[in-house]
Amino acid sequence: MRKKIKEFLINAWDEIEYLLRLLCGKPTPMKRFMMVLIIGGALAVANIYFVVSSIYNMGVSDAKKQFLEVQHIETLKLQQSKKDSIKSIKNYELKIKSNEYEQSNR
Repeated sequence: MRKKIKEFLINAWDEIEYLLRLLCGKPTPMKRFMMVLIIGGALAVANIYFVVSSIYNMGVSDAKKQFLEVQHIETLKLQQSKKDSIKSIKNYELKIKSNEYEQSNR
């Protein structure tokens, strides 16, 4: 596997070198130096852009996690029937609370 990757990289480099020679002829040492600087500068700018945008996106996602919007829960509208067990439970709870309140005030 390593051998295949090494061959691929060598062939890719040969193709890049061939294309550069077609564009520039046989580059002088100064032309080579300038090409290396230009390509290196472009890659450095791209690297800085990706690092900064990744840090910014992490901050944005952390802020969304930290400040979740809280909404009120809407009450359900239940149908009222003659044998309403919920209504009797609420009445029972109110009686208990009122008894507790009366006992605490004594």
